[in-house]
Amino acid sequence: MTIPLNPIHRRLAELTERGIANLNPMEQMDLLHCLDANLRQVRQLHQLNGLITAAQVAGDYYWASELVQRADRVLRGG
Repeated sequence: MTIPLNPIHRRLAELTERGIANLNPMEQMDLLHCLDANLRQVRQLHQLNGLITAAQVAGDYYWASELVQRADRVLRGG
């Protein structure tokens, strides 16, 4: 069994491992792109977490389950 790794996080790790000061201009742009994508992902997950909590409080576990599946897809980069 393998643990799925988010492609954004994988690329951020690769770029950081090289050393930010050692990145060429294209890699610097890639880093900025990854940081922006990470920000959007975190915002989506934050919103979904709020909706999951609301669904659970309302007792709508079917909706909560759908939201958890959406959050899982976001985490995998989908």
